[in-house]
Amino acid sequence: MTNLAIINLLQRITGLTAFVLLFIQIVLGSNMDFWRAKFGSIALKIHITNGLLAYFFILLHPTLMIAFRYFLYGKIDPYYVFTDFCVLCEKPYDYYINFGRLALLSVTIAVFAGLFRGANLWMRKNWRKLHILNYLAFYFVSIHSYNIGADSSTKLFIYTFWFFQIVVLCIILSKLRQLLLKLRS
Repeated sequence: MTNLAIINLLQRITGLTAFVLLFIQIVLGSNMDFWRAKFGSIALKIHITNGLLAYFFILLHPTLMIAFRYFLYGKIDPYYVFTDFCVLCEKPYDYYINFGRLALLSVTIAVFAGLFRGANLWMRKNWRKLHILNYLAFYFVSIHSYNIGADSSTKLFIYTFWFFQIVVLCIILSKLRQLLLKLRS
């Protein structure tokens, strides 16, 4: 197996793992009161641990892209991987890479909001608003993976993908319903 093949395999594994862990994070975080009632303080510890693990895989995925491009082109280019946004991209691939970059930015803000939620009064009041970016990151990852993921055409991925989409959409609709009921009362 060549270096490129190994890195490509690791990219696929880290991308899929990050997607699954982000989904789990949304399910856990959206029902934290339920999980805490059932499992106590361990539920929050699981949520935090899963979040950090998801973030690790999310960071590892584009880092492997740097290694892939190094073995392909012979130079290290983190600029392309992390910041080379394009609005009118030359290739559709670059357009869908942007969604991965936006997901990384969104989830980074959400992670830091969660980690520093007690840092000052403003963060104590607003960290949840920033933490909601995980939902946006989930959909950015979804667009990114569905359109350029190497495994996106497999039946298992397609079934899992659409199951995740339906569950997260139901969670969002439930949250919006709760918010509307709260605003009415």
